[in-house]
Amino acid sequence: MSASAAYIALIHKDDNTSYGVSFPDLPGCISAGDTLGEALSNASEALAGHVMVMEADGDVVPAARTLEELRTDRDFLNDAADAVVAVVTPEAHQVTNLRFEGRPTLIREFAYESSRRELLITFSSGRRYVYDNVPAELVAAFKASGSKTPFFDQEIRDRFPHREFDERFLVAASQA
Repeated sequence: MSASAAYIALIHKDDNTSYGVSFPDLPGCISAGDTLGEALSNASEALAGHVMVMEADGDVVPAARTLEELRTDRDFLNDAADAVVAVVTPEAHQVTNLRFEGRPTLIREFAYESSRRELLITFSSGRRYVYDNVPAELVAAFKASGSKTPFFDQEIRDRFPHREFDERFLVAASQA
């Protein structure tokens, strides 16, 4: 996918809820925001992150269909009946993702979301933690370091506020 590929998004809003955004061509890629502008901005970030994770996992990223093509899809027509249809472009250079394979290490992979300065670390145990307010320069040094675990232990582990990340939170957030 090119960095500028735009996807059709559906925006839904019920009374007393946030604006929810989904992408018909990328099932599972969702976002939300308290205002329409925030929802679209968050959708751009979510789109970039979703595509980057798919690419990192070796999955094929579906081509974005045109509105004309989507209008022949009965599921799209049903989903779009009470939605605002928008075009969203992934925010370029938003997410950095790196997976370590081929050698045993305490850290399996990490992802960095630059606008929020959030570093997501996945450990070999499968547990994930989000570290807040991590500077991009430190993430670049972490990425370039030859020994990820010692670098993490010395420069990141106890120096930034963090919390365990569980995908259940994503489901709860998407329903808020």
